[in-house]
Amino acid sequence: MTEPLLKVEGLNVTFTTYGRSRQVLRNVSFTIGAGERVALIGETGSGKSVTAKAIIGTLPKNASITSGAIHVEGRDVFTMTRNEREALKGSAFSLIMQDPLSSFNPVFRIGTHLDDVMRFADKRNGIKSSKKERRERIAAVLKRVQLADTERIMNAYPSELSGGMRQRVLIGLALLHQPKLLIADEPGTALDVTTQDEILNLINQLVAEENMALLMITHNLGVVRQVADRVVVMHHGDIVETGQCNEILLNPCEDYTRSLLDAVPPLYGDKVTTIAQATGKPIITIDKLNKIYGRRAGYHAVRDVSLTLKEGEIYGLAGESGSGKTTVARIIMGLSQPTTGDVTIHAPKPERGKRLTQIVYQNPGTSLNPKRTVRQTLTLPLKSIGMDKVRLEARLEELMQLVRLPQSYLAKYPHELSGGQKQRVAIARALAAEPKILILDEPTAALDVSVQKTVIDLLLQLREELGLTYLMISHDLSLMRNFCSRIAIMLRGELVEEGATAEVFSQHQHPYTRALIAAIPVVTDAEESLKPTVTEEERMQFLVKTTD
Repeated sequence: MTEPLLKVEGLNVTFTTYGRSRQVLRNVSFTIGAGERVALIGETGSGKSVTAKAIIGTLPKNASITSGAIHVEGRDVFTMTRNEREALKGSAFSLIMQDPLSSFNPVFRIGTHLDDVMRFADKRNGIKSSKKERRERIAAVLKRVQLADTERIMNAYPSELSGGMRQRVLIGLALLHQPKLLIADEPGTALDVTTQDEILNLINQLVAEENMALLMITHNLGVVRQVADRVVVMHHGDIVETGQCNEILLNPCEDYTRSLLDAVPPLYGDKVTTIAQATGKPIITIDKLNKIYGRRAGYHAVRDVSLTLKEGEIYGLAGESGSGKTTVARIIMGLSQPTTGDVTIHAPKPERGKRLTQIVYQNPGTSLNPKRTVRQTLTLPLKSIGMDKVRLEARLEELMQLVRLPQSYLAKYPHELSGGQKQRVAIARALAAEPKILILDEPTAALDVSVQKTVIDLLLQLREELGLTYLMISHDLSLMRNFCSRIAIMLRGELVEEGATAEVFSQHQHPYTRALIAAIPVVTDAEESLKPTVTEEERMQFLVKTTD
């Protein structure tokens, strides 16, 4: 019997903080064979990344492996010397990080990053190499990840490359010393859906060409279907289910796995939720809106955009990063002034202390002040309008009830809350000023799919209870298909398609809309067969380039 490339046996890991120990991995066992593609899935906190760090040898100092073993090509890594284990990095396995922007030092050029890694790895492996030799090897790797203009890429700073290009460089970084196992930790989470599709296709291609094994860490089950042969499901540090990809996605055995699949917003089929069209009066009208940044040869961020929001509707603005979605929202809120065009608000001026529009940001972890309790966070906007103590306490209680959080959570700090709970606090803060319109800027992008569903359900309930109007900004069309009553598609500052959500999906007119829908990862072959097709010419014409 052939020895697996990687074998994890009975792995138990404990974290100790302030004298208290907590077990985060319990008897984790799985194998990966040469050339095999395995997906490690589960919600945040399930132990996926801790497992990967244990394999690589980068667990934090407060973590301890209490029992278990990890074998790489039959060798027990826990019996290796420090130098022997360090030698595995880059050769036996390499890691592709989640966020390509935060993975690079912004003050160094790409070539410097790559050369530093290669020089250190060569020295560790006893290889003597000149700077010229390393540059030639780096250029060859960049070409393998489809970045042909290697000189321009190496001389560029990270900020001068698109997100897709930075992710390709990260993949090239992982390939520098021809690893046998590629560990990809949510490699498409920080990218637009079209860019993510290209990156996943590239990873599949490289794994096949180089006969590498792949460990894909993700909570996106659509991604699992694209890249995995076998799936390992984790929950609270335990492996609850494992099996072939199709078996897990179509006939899961465990309730937890079924709950993950049920939370995925469907693109087609009987489970799709269609939101009824709003019949209210217009509340916001935008006419021929233009926004140009810079005086000379400025950047035209928004071009002649006209749209109308009706009372009580959920209007979605979709498009890739840089399409102008957020700029339109900022102008509506008065945070930015249009160069030309009009924004008309068809609503009476709010009473003192109230606001017509409020925003819920993408990442609640960064939008909430870590030094303030939930009470302090919610009290601030209420105190600013001179609310007395008795009314303030009643309003705090009301806000917590609205977002379905216990009153005891008022005493908690953000770090004591889960991602979904933090987003509920962010929604409560936005509701404190009793707005008529909520602008939702990727409100679930930082959340697991199951948590995402609970937040979306909450937003739908609040809309019914409070008569709110939503403007949702997102590139996740599968979510918008089940949440928005109308959507508009933006491309390079222009509004290229608009209509009822169901009609846009079934009778889309613009090739860019087809390209966005075609790039959405889905869970079943049946949904995949219903997605539109996009020609290579259309992809080249309309999608953001991630190659050079």
